[in-house]
Amino acid sequence: MESLVFLILHLLLYGLSPILIVSIFRAFKSTAFFYFYFGFLYVFTQLFAVLYSIKLSEDLLITGGNIAYSSIILITFFLGIASQEPTVVRNLISIQVFFNFFLFFFYQLLVAVLSSPTTVNLFSVSPGIFNTTITINIVSSVVFVIEILALFYILEKIKEKFKRLSLVIALYIVSYIGILCLDGFLFPFIVSFFEPVFGQFIVGNIAGKLILGLGFSPFLLAFMVLHKRSLTQFIKKPFSTRLVILPKRKQLIEKLQMTEENLRKTEKQYENAYNRATFYKDLFTHDISNIIHVISMSFQLFNIKKKTQAKLDSEMLESLFQTIDDQLNRGKSLISCIQKLSELDKEKIDLDRTDLLDYLLKAVKYAKESNLRKLIKINVERSKDQIFVIANELLADVFENILFNAIKYNNNEVPEINIIVSKAKLNGLSYVKLEFKDNGIGVHDSKKEKIFLEGFKELKGEKGMGIGLSLITKIIKLYNGKIWVEDRIEGEYLEGSNFIVLIPEFKESTEK
Repeated sequence: MESLVFLILHLLLYGLSPILIVSIFRAFKSTAFFYFYFGFLYVFTQLFAVLYSIKLSEDLLITGGNIAYSSIILITFFLGIASQEPTVVRNLISIQVFFNFFLFFFYQLLVAVLSSPTTVNLFSVSPGIFNTTITINIVSSVVFVIEILALFYILEKIKEKFKRLSLVIALYIVSYIGILCLDGFLFPFIVSFFEPVFGQFIVGNIAGKLILGLGFSPFLLAFMVLHKRSLTQFIKKPFSTRLVILPKRKQLIEKLQMTEENLRKTEKQYENAYNRATFYKDLFTHDISNIIHVISMSFQLFNIKKKTQAKLDSEMLESLFQTIDDQLNRGKSLISCIQKLSELDKEKIDLDRTDLLDYLLKAVKYAKESNLRKLIKINVERSKDQIFVIANELLADVFENILFNAIKYNNNEVPEINIIVSKAKLNGLSYVKLEFKDNGIGVHDSKKEKIFLEGFKELKGEKGMGIGLSLITKIIKLYNGKIWVEDRIEGEYLEGSNFIVLIPEFKESTEK
């Protein structure tokens, strides 16, 4: 009678706990605690198997391990139905495999320690018991996987053939009892090949598993009644047993897509690196050509004066040498800038507080000095002595290229450029607006967007804009600014162009 009471208490403990935990899972949509309980129970199943047994009769013993193992099957049954996800069941299998490896090495350590002559065995525990436990552990792990796969395969076939809920519930309960009875035969049968003595000891375990199956059936029934909605969803939704072992095809596809996405990102990084290298090369080639051109013109003017034996006054001579010196310094600065940019691994270069007017006025002076034999009128309209933008030293290239294009593509005897500096707001952001209005050949409406594209050469006849505007566009993009062209006089493109540049304004709040 006392043994029966102990068995009922075990059934209550191991039967109510999974129902409670599944309810927690349903409430919080989390399997973490459930996995923890499963792992705990699995570890102690092996321990309970050798610690004690409940003797119901002379020929019938139910070990603590059998009770715990029956509860493990029950838990897996519950969570598979509650989640409707084969992945969750696969995670339970993974947990028991992980703990199986852990226990294997742990028991091996115990065997080694207890077998050592230097170890004091206080309780005279035989190392052989742990050797046997290792075997049982491995066999139970294999049997668990087989039985879980068989269980959910049977459940899937039942819901395919039977639609009546009460009949499905009854057959599910029978399936659970049947799996436990299968374990009562399969487990001792396999163990007997490795541990014949122990295998003979647990032969006849089918009767004990049948009792446990019947004992846990009320809890299984209670679960399916309390979680009828989950059961209904499980019946309606396909549950692929294959996915209990293998990942979902969708997950494999997602991993493949992630790999492809990483590959595309890598290719994009290489492409950007190549484009940046090309950009720096073009920038260097373009600017160094301008520098050489200015130096060459200075020497030509000097030679003309020398050949005609014209007297060079000290002021002109100083001006020529100053121009040459400025261009040499500009070349050094350009080389330094290109070296710095080429070493950057990121797409955006460092930007800081930059004095816009300082670069603009220097660019105006440079444009005038670079065309010594041509009268050029450049006027700058501004309201402040200092205007700061978020940029860097490449701002000089922006202004100089716009001015050089305005001068180069101008058929008038006196090229005129009027630069208007003002403030502008766009989409809530503050910009400094620069308008470069010239009296040049203008830009036809069909080419107003194309001229900013890299490699566009055609402007009028055989004249081309070169790479200057494409470089300007790239620099302005680095600044998060904008550039476009309009007619100086609306609708009259032959009367000249108005190149408009927006550069983000620097404010003290930006720095903070």
